Amino acid sequence: MVEALFRALHLLGALGMATGLIIATLAGGSLATESERHPLAYQTFRKIYAYTALSTMLSMAGGLMLWLVVGKPAAFYSNNPVFHAKLGLVIVLLAVLIYPAWFLCRSHWQNPIPPTVRRLQKSALPLLIIIPALAYLVARGVGY
Repeated sequence: MVEALFRALHLLGALGMATGLIIATLAGGSLATESERHPLAYQTFRKIYAYTALSTMLSMAGGLMLWLVVGKPAAFYSNNPVFHAKLGLVIVLLAVLIYPAWFLCRSHWQNPIPPTVRRLQKSALPLLIIIPALAYLVARGVGY
């Protein structure tokens, strides 16, 4: 029962994080034009990134609980190179998204969005396909 709860938390957090990142990436294109830049748009971005950060923390907490406390033994995950690849890609995903989140959350509405922010947001999208595929493989015991 407890394991199912943490699995659900981990899954819901991951789905919320992916949804927030996709929405932020799609909406970021609208701020590239001069007519769409206004204070309310940046306030909306702050809400999107706050939701995404909350989902990320929920997913990480659920994943850590599954890894270290409930479910399969920790050695199942710790000795699996596919799991380490998944963790590495999650860290890369978070590192790639720090600058866009920082820029869009602190920025004043007069500032144009630099191309770097849009490029970093778009580069995170393929990771949203690879990470769940690796998670599926880990859950099935591939690499153990």
